[in-house]
Amino acid sequence: MYEIYNVKSGDTLENLANKLGITPEVLATINGLDVTAQLTPNTNIIVPNNNSFFNKYTIKKGDTIYEIAKMHNIKATDLSKLNGLEEDEYIYPGEEIIVPRPGTSFYITEANDTLNKVANALNTTPNNLANQNRTIYLLEDQLIVYKK
Repeated sequence: MYEIYNVKSGDTLENLANKLGITPEVLATINGLDVTAQLTPNTNIIVPNNNSFFNKYTIKKGDTIYEIAKMHNIKATDLSKLNGLEEDEYIYPGEEIIVPRPGTSFYITEANDTLNKVANALNTTPNNLANQNRTIYLLEDQLIVYKK
């Protein structure tokens, strides 16, 4: 249910929480941190294990976000958002990102989204989304997942 994550340079509670589909407050609470805490590279924190929805992908020399997205049948903009990256940001060999497992769809919320809008975008019902996501706040940039 949980695993140890080694903090990388540039990691924040917010971008890690977004990747994991939880709020920064939940991630801070799990680790006994204040939500405003700064993470220190090469330290370990506890994160929920979301292996049912995502796989880790290790960047190889020559990889681009566009190529990785194409391999996993998703949009490059969605893959970038999922990993807290800018679409044109350089990725480095050895870096790990997450990619959706086959059969997993995801939606990154925007301002003024409703649960019905998200459910329609994922071709499911609001009830199914609620069953597969721990918390749904519909705040901008929240990750909502749905596995068929």
